[in-house]
Amino acid sequence: MQKATHYSYSQSCWIVFYPYAIITALWIPLTLFVELYIKDVLIVTLIVDLIATSIVFIQSYRYNNTSIYDFYWQIPGFYLIIYWVFRTPYQPNIWLIIVPFAYFIRHNYNFLSFWPGLTYEDFRYPVFRKKLNNEFIYWIFSYFGLHIGPTLMVYFGLYPTYYALFDSDQEYNEYVFYFGVLFAFSALTIETIADLQLFPWRSKKTQEFIDEGLWKYSRHPNYFGECMFWWGLFIMTLSFGYQYWFTIIGAVIMQSLFLFYSIPEMEKHILRKRPKYYIQQKRVSVFIPWFRNENVK
Repeated sequence: MQKATHYSYSQSCWIVFYPYAIITALWIPLTLFVELYIKDVLIVTLIVDLIATSIVFIQSYRYNNTSIYDFYWQIPGFYLIIYWVFRTPYQPNIWLIIVPFAYFIRHNYNFLSFWPGLTYEDFRYPVFRKKLNNEFIYWIFSYFGLHIGPTLMVYFGLYPTYYALFDSDQEYNEYVFYFGVLFAFSALTIETIADLQLFPWRSKKTQEFIDEGLWKYSRHPNYFGECMFWWGLFIMTLSFGYQYWFTIIGAVIMQSLFLFYSIPEMEKHILRKRPKYYIQQKRVSVFIPWFRNENVK
């Protein structure tokens, strides 16, 4: 295991993108190999997705930085959608491809916009490491909880899109479908605006906190937009029939992740850095953009 703090930005790029280059080269031949033994498209993509995640984990462990995986949240969706499109016997609605692709492109661009190299590791990972107080246990936890877990979340998040692609021959409710498209793109717009407004504050060493733009009405408008997006995918698939109600699992998993883990942890993190943030907690809605309570001083 190597320390990851002394690498230049160009070295960091090589170290991080190396496993993703391997995954890109192996995805098709690995998929074809798995197909020799398993015919179910969903199972095939899940197996290949988990193998790819394991390749990234090896690099995370090797360079002692779990955030090497952070890119993977945005990467496999491209492979999954492309594979499903080639395997469906029908001509899919183009928006079933455009919407998720727009999401993954936006997230890759946003992450690379602030990523400083391997000096960066998500603030939550060192906290886990400290709590577990054992490197072996930490890396087992990292593999299942911080690599495999998020991979499964994105996989189930795209669950609705799979069924929509493979049932594209059916009649669908155009009003519901395009409402879902509009809903998803509105989510991406909200998330993008929120991230752009937050970007200048990422490097500020100040006790002040962002209180402008969308952040005046929600303490986490970027997370609000993120959750909205996955609900948009579900709505699009629901337009093909209520028999696909079970694909709601993807949106529910994502919503639960942010409401019960990401937001509480981020709130604690901000309070540690900016003690006066408690004022904002009383004044501004935590998730859904809403009217401010200006009576709090």
